[in-house]
Amino acid sequence: MEKQFLTLEKLQNRIISLEEERIAVTNALDIALKINDIQPDAAAEATVESILALCYERTGKLIGLRGGAFFLFREEDAGFQLAFASSPEAKKKIEKELPALIDDGTLAWVVQTERAVTARLTTGEDAFLHALATPGRTMGAFIGILRDRKEDILDICYALLSIYFSQVAGVLQNRELFRVAKKENSSLSSAVNVLRETEEKLVSLNRTLEEMVRERTRELEKINERLLAEIAERKRKEEALLESEELSASLLNHSPNPILVVNPDTSVKYINFSLEQLTGYSLVEVINRKAPYPWWGEDDLHFMTEYYGMVTARGASKREHLFRKKNGAPLWVEVSMTTIFGENGPKYSIANWVDITERKMAESAREHAEQLLTETNAKLRDTVDGIVVSMAKVVETRDPYTAGHQERVARLAIAIAREMGLPEEQVRGVGVAAVLHDLGKIDVPAEILSKPSRLKDKEYSLIQDHCIAGYEILKNVDFPWPVAKAVLQHHERMDGSGYPYGTGGDDILMESRILAVADVVEAMSSHRPYRPSLGLEQGLGEITRFRGKGFDENVTDACLAIFARGESPWE
Repeated sequence: MEKQFLTLEKLQNRIISLEEERIAVTNALDIALKINDIQPDAAAEATVESILALCYERTGKLIGLRGGAFFLFREEDAGFQLAFASSPEAKKKIEKELPALIDDGTLAWVVQTERAVTARLTTGEDAFLHALATPGRTMGAFIGILRDRKEDILDICYALLSIYFSQVAGVLQNRELFRVAKKENSSLSSAVNVLRETEEKLVSLNRTLEEMVRERTRELEKINERLLAEIAERKRKEEALLESEELSASLLNHSPNPILVVNPDTSVKYINFSLEQLTGYSLVEVINRKAPYPWWGEDDLHFMTEYYGMVTARGASKREHLFRKKNGAPLWVEVSMTTIFGENGPKYSIANWVDITERKMAESAREHAEQLLTETNAKLRDTVDGIVVSMAKVVETRDPYTAGHQERVARLAIAIAREMGLPEEQVRGVGVAAVLHDLGKIDVPAEILSKPSRLKDKEYSLIQDHCIAGYEILKNVDFPWPVAKAVLQHHERMDGSGYPYGTGGDDILMESRILAVADVVEAMSSHRPYRPSLGLEQGLGEITRFRGKGFDENVTDACLAIFARGESPWE
């Protein structure tokens, strides 16, 4: 009878043990079904605390926990910072145990191996430790205080938790990358807006200055025409005017235009009232004075020999001079000189001045504005280039196996565009689109990008969505080229067999056709996680085989011509 009672007791204990295993397996299956339900898009908007709280809740369904805490890795000082604790008591207890776990190397072993580890705390309780890590990067670690014995935890629970913690680490990394991309996108939009505003202001200023110059030029032309007419009239009446010096002096003195009369030896014969007012020098100060005159600047001293020739030459001459007033102020004048001849040669020369100081100042201001516009455009172009390169590097941090792919595609795409004779500004647009053509891959999980085996249909579908994701990121950036649309179409084919929308023929941008050829040639020539490099010949053979079908004929011919000459844009 006692024997039967023991057998019945063992049977009851076995039933209880099986029921506990059934519950544990049910919880494990529930967690397994929910492993992939945190999407990167949703994680970008969720807080770190809410993500870790959900992770702790599901972890507790697989293994019994008294409490737990998540620590995130700080890259600046290689330390761990508390990001979530299930309760104040758990926070206090785990922070007290943390130095010991660091000193004995337990935490370092967890991070290095990325495996589940159980350890005995100083309180006598068992703890469960696991790293939050993605391929190539450690995001943090979890420390949980076990409620049950570690021997009672099923191996499948450890396996599922390893997968789940890797998924949560990927979500945290995606959230961080989304914030970086959003910040870079905002900076790029601000730079483009500043460029547009500066350009509009400078264009408006340039138009105003041009109108001022045109108006002043019209006035000066009228004055010059009036002066030339006056000189012609005076030449016709030369003999009569010379008979009456008083009449000549009166006419010159009352002229509204500055007039200088010099003898053949360059000595000043006469200056009228208008010239006195303009220069500040009186007739008494300069009468009989030979060149150089007091209003000449240092730049006019080398003009002495030529000036002597002008005073004694036949015909009229005209040139511009920068003089100095008596008060030191600059004075730009246009001097029209005519020499009057008598029977024995030149008698005197009449120099008519036109004050062009305002016109010269306006021209100088316009030149300065044009130089400022050129320098500003160059600086902003460098800024945009830097931001574009930074955005491209965000993708490379997600996909280390294709580091340098975007730059190599850009070099080949630029070479093809120039081979086709496209305008240099369009060539630059092709280069920018090539650098950013895989920007949408920041929306693809890192484990898919670096998967060493062939992708499943669902995984490949996520890869295909990177064209649309890149377009959504870039569509609101006001580039001077159709960068966003080129990125959207770079996997489309001429026969409509591409993705994401099956666009074909003339509906595909020329920039996208160039990117399609350059992308295929570079990809087949480079190593990938799921295969070694196929070689350049395979890539050129691929575009040749689908020339006129999937790939544009002219783009294909341009690419083949580059390599046929033995040139390589990658060297």
